[in-house]
Amino acid sequence: MEKKNPTAKEIWDTLSQVNVNEHTEERGGLTYLSWAWAWGVMMDHYPDLVIYWHGQKDASGVMRDVTTYEGGSASVNVTVTIGDVSREMWLPVMDYRHKAIAHPDARSISDCKMRCLVKCFALFGLGHYIYSSEDLPPKTSDTVKESKPKKATAKKSAPKKSPKKSPKKAVEEATEETLIDGWVEDLKAMIMDLNERGWTPPDQDMRNEIKDAIKNRDGEKLVKLNKVIKKMGEIALKLHIEKEEEK
Repeated sequence: MEKKNPTAKEIWDTLSQVNVNEHTEERGGLTYLSWAWAWGVMMDHYPDLVIYWHGQKDASGVMRDVTTYEGGSASVNVTVTIGDVSREMWLPVMDYRHKAIAHPDARSISDCKMRCLVKCFALFGLGHYIYSSEDLPPKTSDTVKESKPKKATAKKSAPKKSPKKSPKKAVEEATEETLIDGWVEDLKAMIMDLNERGWTPPDQDMRNEIKDAIKNRDGEKLVKLNKVIKKMGEIALKLHIEKEEEK
C-alpha cells in the first residue's frame, strides 16, 4: 500500500506538541534550541525531508548559498519540504548588534544558515512557542491551566472605573515600552552573536543580571548591560578579525 504524505495540519499537530524545554541551551541568560537537536527531532519524525538553499551566481558564474546586496550585506534563504508541504525562511547575516554584516565571512554565513534552518523548522511547528515567548507547548499549557482548581464564583461587583490617562501620559508609556523592546532585542542579539564566537559571561553574577534585566524589563539595567556587552563585543570582533587576517 502506497504511503500517504502527511498534510500540513498533521505535521503541525505532531511537531508543535514536542516539548523542547529539556533540550534547549542557556547562554548569557538566553534560551535557544540547538540546531543539532532540532535536526534529530525532524529526522525521527520526517527522515525524508528535503532541504534546499537558495542563492545566486557570482561574477564568475559560480552558484553561492547566499544572496548579496548593494553595500556587501547578504542573506540566506532556505526551503524545507516534507512530502507535499514546503516552508520557506530567510535571514540576513547579522553581527552581535543585530545589524547586517558587510562582506560576511564563511563562519558568519554558516552560523546564519543554522539559525535560519531552525526558524524554518518552527514554521512546521517545532519549537514555535519559543518564538512566541511561551514556556510550554500549546497542549501542555492548556493542561496546566485546566489542572488548577476552579475558584468559587463570587458575586460580581460593579467594575471600578480606572482614571483616564492623559494623551501625553499614554504616549510616554507607549514610547517607554517601545524603547525597552528595542533594548531587549539588542541585548539578545549581541549575546547570541558573541556566544557563537565562543564568548560566555565571565561570572554567574553577570549571567543572573542579564537574565533578571530581560525578565523584569528593567530599562536602566538594560541600557547599562547593552553598553557593557557592546564594548566586549567590539573587542571580541576585533580579535576575530585579526585571527582571520593571520590565516
